[in-house]
Amino acid sequence: MDPLADPAGLGRMLAEATSMLDRFQALRPAAGDAAVEGVGEAANGLITAKAVAPGQVSELVFNPRVMRMDSQTLAEETLAAVNAALADLRAQSPQPAGPTDFGTLTEDLRAIQDDATRQMTSFADALVDAQARIAAQGGR
Repeated sequence: MDPLADPAGLGRMLAEATSMLDRFQALRPAAGDAAVEGVGEAANGLITAKAVAPGQVSELVFNPRVMRMDSQTLAEETLAAVNAALADLRAQSPQPAGPTDFGTLTEDLRAIQDDATRQMTSFADALVDAQARIAAQGGR
């Protein structure tokens, strides 16, 4: 873009911000991506649970020796393993500051950039026209 049409560099700054958001979006794991996994154990390691985002149990492993437990103890130990896996998952997952929709933010920045570019171009064209009229009148 012509520096005269964008004297404050607004278009360049908006383009850079949009580009950074695009790069950030590309680095973020896709929805449902199981990049982080929480692991929990109970009953002295006889029961192992694994959990993935957004808080789903992905694996539950029972050592055959757990079959010697009564049903109440087995249920309690299974619950403990699952809760430990979910707690581990939460501890490993970054906590967002709040719900952020970067896709919408990027679209909004692009719209602002497009509007600013149009307005700056219109302003620069008006200045060029005014200079041409002044020059045509002999500088008066």
